[in-house]
Amino acid sequence: MRVSFVELFIHCKKVFRACGIPYGCADDGAEVVTWSEFIGLKGMHVLQQEIPNMYPPGMRSVDLLLEDDNGLFRFDGNKQSAIILGKLMADYALALAETRETVRVHMTNTTRSHLLAQPAHYIASRNRGCLINYKTKNGEPMWILSTPEIAYPVFAEGNSAEEMVQHSLTAELGQYETTNLKSDDFWLVCTTETNLITSCIRNLRHEAKKGAIHLTESAKLKATFDKNYNNGLEVDDQAWKELGDIGDQTLVEATEASRQRGAGEMAQ
Repeated sequence: MRVSFVELFIHCKKVFRACGIPYGCADDGAEVVTWSEFIGLKGMHVLQQEIPNMYPPGMRSVDLLLEDDNGLFRFDGNKQSAIILGKLMADYALALAETRETVRVHMTNTTRSHLLAQPAHYIASRNRGCLINYKTKNGEPMWILSTPEIAYPVFAEGNSAEEMVQHSLTAELGQYETTNLKSDDFWLVCTTETNLITSCIRNLRHEAKKGAIHLTESAKLKATFDKNYNNGLEVDDQAWKELGDIGDQTLVEATEASRQRGAGEMAQ
């Protein structure tokens, strides 16, 4: 079946609400999944996998563990899904970036996936540069780079890309503790020094042309998004139904008491 951006957003939002995620975070999570699906990053599939990691106590227990003088903030995600925490940390970093050139966030005890590209894109849309780093299921380092000058994020994967990013950006934007990065961590850097990230992307592209590293390019993601947004997105019927069955749990059976209070999920 074929759906619009708004249709998929509403469909996914019901899933987050059924999981007990608060309204603002449910909106953010639905935006992450929908945008990711429309650029070809299988947002619905990741959502299905991460539903067990979504629960209200996880939102209340996200904890700031450490703040230092170098713009480093360490958080414990309490096993909450990064679909939600990525956007939450992006908003946190952007707020601090009003008075700081560079903010670095290290989130532990969470999930990680390519859906973290949406928070990177979101930060770039607010005229800041963004780096996100995590390890893939195979243990390979993955970097997501995004700046206002480049329409959509760039993915750089592997040890060679890791060395290039570290060499290009560590001295200017701060030391990354990527050697200790675990499978349930991610780093997020928000900076006003957007030219540094743009320059690093150029270097990565140069090496990619020689076959030295693997990139997923901004232009490819943008072209996929534009095609799906303009023509509608073809989604898997079974995945749509399974998410719909979960989302339907937000509906409340009509009773005399619920009619007096007002129908819908707010009446719960």
